[in-house]
Amino acid sequence: MLRTILISSLAACALTTAAAAEETRSFELASFERIDISAGIKLVATAGREQSVEVQTTEGDFSDFEIEVKNDVLYLSREWNRLRWHQKKADYKVILTAPNIEALEASSGSHSTLEDIDSRRFNADLSSGSFAVIAGRSDNCTVDISSGANLDARDLICGSANIDVSSGGHGEITVTKSLVGDASSGGHVAVYGSPERVNIDRSSGGRIKIKSSVTANRD
Repeated sequence: MLRTILISSLAACALTTAAAAEETRSFELASFERIDISAGIKLVATAGREQSVEVQTTEGDFSDFEIEVKNDVLYLSREWNRLRWHQKKADYKVILTAPNIEALEASSGSHSTLEDIDSRRFNADLSSGSFAVIAGRSDNCTVDISSGANLDARDLICGSANIDVSSGGHGEITVTKSLVGDASSGGHVAVYGSPERVNIDRSSGGRIKIKSSVTANRD
């Protein structure tokens, strides 16, 4: 009986300690329409709503978290500290809403989810093992995927798109009217939406696969 009570007490203490370590902070920032994320940070962003930014961490420590807005760009990153390089890093998750989101630049293993995109132009630049899921619509999309990055944008409906994929980058996207693409060095993108006009250059094992298109001009 005593052993059971002791185990239960230890479990309760462990849960209390874990809960105490979790922390959420809200940030009042200048307005932004573009996001630059890196350093393994996670992001969940929703467009079309009043701006709000919250950051969660399971470690209860924001000491190396960096967030700022410059020239209409929201930067999400970590402070570089050589002394902490081999230490366990805190996990950060950013949850935000903004009236309009027009661009995402993601790198260094970051993980982003963008929902309800609705803009005339949208740019996505992914590199260095980053991953992004993007949904919504845009008249004109510019996409650059490289260095093992992965883009799941099948639910992003683009009227026209310019896609550059290289160095093992992978992705999916939907294009309905016009596609210009360049694939190289093992990069691969699958395009849905039956684009009417397609012009693709490819080299060194790169590939942009059209799932269904009316006309195609591939050099």
